[in-house]
Amino acid sequence: MKPTFLLVTCDVKKNKDVAKQIQKNQGVKEALPVFGTYDCIVKTDDMAENEIKEFVLSSIRPLDGVSTVLPLYTTPPKIWQNSDE
Repeated sequence: MKPTFLLVTCDVKKNKDVAKQIQKNQGVKEALPVFGTYDCIVKTDDMAENEIKEFVLSSIRPLDGVSTVLPLYTTPPKIWQNSDE
């Protein structure tokens, strides 16, 4: 499956705890605390789009300190490859 990235916004100083909690979930490849507009980035490539939605609603949004979650769905390589190839 193609990878999906989740950009998570948290309360101040909660990003490490949130990343640790998210990392425990099945299907999560990486959950890393980051600095900038978002506080945590999550990578998964074992979930279909409907599973991602359910995962966000049931496993991420309820975590203490989580404010928002923005999913980024990647496009299949054929969409962005040169049509001459």
